[in-house]
Amino acid sequence: MSQGAVSAEGTDAGARFELFPSVHVAGGRVVHLVGDGQVAELDRIDPVEAALAFQEQGATWLHLVMAEEEDGGFDLGQARRVIESVRIDVQLMCRAGVDDEAALEQVLTTGCARFNLGRSALTDLHWCAEAIARHGERIGVSLPVRLTERGPRLAGPGRGTDAGDLWQALTVLDEAGCARYVVTDVSREGSLSTPNLELFGEVCDRTDAAVLAAGGIATLDDLRAVTALAPRGVDGALIGRALYSGAFTLSQALARVATST
Repeated sequence: MSQGAVSAEGTDAGARFELFPSVHVAGGRVVHLVGDGQVAELDRIDPVEAALAFQEQGATWLHLVMAEEEDGGFDLGQARRVIESVRIDVQLMCRAGVDDEAALEQVLTTGCARFNLGRSALTDLHWCAEAIARHGERIGVSLPVRLTERGPRLAGPGRGTDAGDLWQALTVLDEAGCARYVVTDVSREGSLSTPNLELFGEVCDRTDAAVLAAGGIATLDDLRAVTALAPRGVDGALIGRALYSGAFTLSQALARVATST
């Protein structure tokens, strides 16, 4: 556990619960991911400034997402700039562009503590499994979920694309030894609505890997509800737009988690 991480006691003694303030970057500035798209942040636009502010408030981890640039790729220089500016661990994800070993090796040189495979990688689960086997716990997987009449589906790269059945993908990734998933209901991403607690719990019931909950956390009560899933396997939560909107501060969030566990 990172120094200063919040410890949540559940059915397993010593289970941890960590908060990950999110910094999403495109075009050199902070953006908010909303479903398949993104909108610009109006106030804290410099990603380094945002990252340092979260560090000052007590963050022990940062969730850094490089969103798609206009050419469909990602800005590795901006990722490195943010990672090198902070003293805390950074969990990095590139929403597109990392779907082969050469690109993966490149992002791992940024100094990130962990890297999560994103939407573009989900179209080739065989390669994802190979990457997990090669790099072990340094690799996690983002699971952006759409709830449909056919059941939960994974959102692929590009607006409205489909990357397959959630449960089939989870089986493949678990067999490969994936250590960690970031689970997001994309209909709630950046929406400041409510988190999909049922989805988080169901994923936990189907895997022994760590689950990080994302999407829809808008209030401290929402955060408390997610924290209550720690005994089922939710090891942490990603918080983005609520922190930027002023709904609450990271310091308040850390205090709420500490009193809820």
